[in-house]
Amino acid sequence: MMKKPLFVVLIICASTVKLATAQVEIPTDDFQVRIGTTLEFPLYKDKNQKELINGIVIANIRATDNASRLADRRLGFAFKFKGLKNLTIQPSYLYRNVGEAGITLHEHRLRLDITPKISFKHFSIENRSRLEQRIRTEGLRDATFYRNRTKIKIPVNREGETRFSPYAANDTFFDLRRTRVHRNDTVGGISRKFTKNFTADFFYQYRRNFQSVVEQVHSVGVNLKFKVN
Repeated sequence: MMKKPLFVVLIICASTVKLATAQVEIPTDDFQVRIGTTLEFPLYKDKNQKELINGIVIANIRATDNASRLADRRLGFAFKFKGLKNLTIQPSYLYRNVGEAGITLHEHRLRLDITPKISFKHFSIENRSRLEQRIRTEGLRDATFYRNRTKIKIPVNREGETRFSPYAANDTFFDLRRTRVHRNDTVGGISRKFTKNFTADFFYQYRRNFQSVVEQVHSVGVNLKFKVN
């Protein structure tokens, strides 16, 4: 007579444990929405009015946790040196504020980009090398990364004017302090120049994290680029 009630109690206990485990389970995938904005303006021109040094103001926001929380905000500035035709050097600073559940992370990023570019008849290819130092608060460990991104862009022309440019890029993060690959980003998108001073990039990005609980991140977004001559 006691077997049936005991069996029912065991089923209830097992279900309760399973439910509790599911409630604390951390998701391994995420979907994000990213919006980036830059404002570029000349700082120094040569006698022929060719831009040699430009300043850039950077502002980015990201909605994380399946695009449910605006939890990643970034603000910074950069200097773009364009003295050589096919080479750009760009040091920059970025302040990052991340609001997580019960914790707020403040991060300072110092970056140096060196980007050679080769243009062919129907496409261009560039390879950006980025050295990045991340200075973190809240007792978290600082990090140093080397990032290598290769980008291919194919302009679509009509009547001698570029209407839009599909592009694809791959960006690999190397953790220099721990000597390992940290993550990899694969991006596909379309760049559209609406006016002389306004361009927008619409993109999809797949991120594979090798050293994080969140292993995969799918993102859609737009980068808005404004320029003052």
